Amino acid sequence: MGKKWLSVLTAALVASSVLAGCSGGSNKTSATENADSKGNAPTSTTEPVKIKFLGWEKSSVYQPAIDAFEQKNPEIKVEYVPLVENDSNESIKKIDLMYASGEDFDVFTLNSAPAFSQRAANGMLEPLDDYLSKEGVKYEDEYKAEQQKVNDKRYSLPGKFGPWFILLNKSKLDEAGLPVPTNWTWDDFRDYAKKLTKGEGAGKTYGAHFHSWKDYFLLNLYSAPENQGIMKDDGINLNADNPLMKKSLELRYEMEKTDKSSTPYQDVITQKIPYRDQYFQQKGVMMPIGPWMISEAGGTEKIPATFVSAFAPWPTNNKGDDIYSYGGADPLVVSSKSKHKEESYKFLRYLSTEGMVLTKQLSAWKKADLDKEVDEIISSTLSPDKIDKASLVNTLSVTKLPVPPVTVSYAADLENAYIAEADNYILGVTDIDKTMENIKTNLQKIIDANK
Repeated sequence: MGKKWLSVLTAALVASSVLAGCSGGSNKTSATENADSKGNAPTSTTEPVKIKFLGWEKSSVYQPAIDAFEQKNPEIKVEYVPLVENDSNESIKKIDLMYASGEDFDVFTLNSAPAFSQRAANGMLEPLDDYLSKEGVKYEDEYKAEQQKVNDKRYSLPGKFGPWFILLNKSKLDEAGLPVPTNWTWDDFRDYAKKLTKGEGAGKTYGAHFHSWKDYFLLNLYSAPENQGIMKDDGINLNADNPLMKKSLELRYEMEKTDKSSTPYQDVITQKIPYRDQYFQQKGVMMPIGPWMISEAGGTEKIPATFVSAFAPWPTNNKGDDIYSYGGADPLVVSSKSKHKEESYKFLRYLSTEGMVLTKQLSAWKKADLDKEVDEIISSTLSPDKIDKASLVNTLSVTKLPVPPVTVSYAADLENAYIAEADNYILGVTDIDKTMENIKTNLQKIIDANK
């Protein structure tokens, strides 16, 4: 792992020459030139500490929270820099380059557990345990979403938060006489998809749309209270013996091949069908997706909302099961090279609590008012009337999230290998038994190579 990270950093240092240099803020003290009107001696004034915050959201997302923080903490100034707007993966690549080349920045956000664990393990992140202890904060008293630890150390605070859910075209449900589900199973989901599928050929409307990410090959696993991933929660053992992995693949296959109720996977990958287009063009009625789509359901400048979107909880595997889903909160982290770690921690604490509601995103803060957060999100959209608030509040209220698993630094390699085997199955190259055999064999090789 160390050699792999060293090679990444070496490449990053070479590539970093294309990036413009950035300079961090510093503390500077100066004296006033003149005594005051009462003849007092000149006083010292301290310039605010400047910290740099890197991300991918538009500046307008975080600026209200930054303004509020600076008003409460005039001794700290925060500069937010969106690196590649609305592209988290490319932004993280740039963050790696900047870190490797020694450019000054202080805090940033990550988009996944694998992205977090790799950087925590490689020393890129500042441990936060001492800062929390000094403040007298117990994480579990403040936040409703646990964050992953690495070597029993906490390196992050929760950013924007939320579970995955099913996004539904309510207009299509109304046409079919189907109510918005408040508690359902994957069998119900499959039945809905069949009833919502209409037409043939290029003009066909599919009851469900699944994208190409690994999440869409783990559907049933995401309904479990633990061991939702390709590896078990212990970060040591492959999860391929879990019957829900096989069941997830079979559900995806049967809906496409037998029911013909989901967008053909070959079309998804060969035509590179954008999931947003498929949903908003009403070619896919239901779509499992994450919390970032809440605000987009109200329309964007690129894709306006022309129908009402509703929300349903993630389906359960059995009737009566507790409702679990995949999800969590984006990690907010401090760079281990930050020159202003105390101030950076103070900003992240604010952003992860009362500041998050000002960003028009859901927070993991226990003291947040969910109804108010939802109102803020909906009211900020282009077409608030196109979001069904009642179904959204229900979905967020009834959904539980599991404790985050231990995520290995080579998780991306496992994901790519898993998708490759799932591809072969969905495209008819291998049957389910051969697929599961290949998953166990080929993914175990990756695990063994990284021991």
